[in-house]
Amino acid sequence: MRSFFEKKSFVLIIATIAFVCFAAVVIINLADTAIDRKNESEALKAELASQQAANEKLEKELAGGISEEEKEYIARNDLGYILPGEHVYADAS
Repeated sequence: MRSFFEKKSFVLIIATIAFVCFAAVVIINLADTAIDRKNESEALKAELASQQAANEKLEKELAGGISEEEKEYIARNDLGYILPGEHVYADAS
């Protein structure tokens, strides 16, 4: 009868060791995933701060209106306007 209990305890020890190894692997995997998520979160927070700063800059520009230089640039380059008395020559070649 003693060998039956010894075999049972051997199997129990092996099962316990296997469970502990499995649990260790799962915990390490979860820790790596948590670290990755934390790094991703920090990167996204930095990107958000950068985007918010760009938005604030654009809002200030929008509130201030368009400058005369920007109006002239748009009129000349996008709309093809010229100043009174100005002559434009086209290259025919």
